[in-house]
Amino acid sequence: MFLLSNKIIYYIILTLVIFIVQVNFPYILFYNNYKITLDLILVYITIAALLKGSYKLIFYAFIYGIIQDIVFSTSQLGLLSFISSLSTFFLISLKNYDNLWDMKMKYIVIFLIYLFHFVFYYLILYNDMFSVIFLISFFQAIFTFLLFFLVSNFIIKIK
Repeated sequence: MFLLSNKIIYYIILTLVIFIVQVNFPYILFYNNYKITLDLILVYITIAALLKGSYKLIFYAFIYGIIQDIVFSTSQLGLLSFISSLSTFFLISLKNYDNLWDMKMKYIVIFLIYLFHFVFYYLILYNDMFSVIFLISFFQAIFTFLLFFLVSNFIIKIK
């Protein structure tokens, strides 16, 4: 019981640190004052999905999304929680292909999930041409994937 409570406290502290860094992380101004940031929470969920693969992560992603909605965009309450839950479901589904796909294929699928995540989010958030939204989403997915790639290869060593 003591070991379990230490693990829960560790995850709560890690989550709080990630939220604090996410809120205070600098952003890149893109075309027409659109902001691109690194989505640390999505990277955290991706790593947890690849390591654990538990469907409890969908609930946690929903909670993280609600908190992000409250902190970042109060006008679209529930948008990030839905998209995060859906993306987490897709990321957890990658565990089913551990024996079938090599890591390169998983990286391609993770990037496509990130791209889906951001295209869906920006399509609802911004009322602009699809080409602009796709370009913003593409760069956001690239930056987030690069962060995931660095963390998964040099810090955590995901196989």
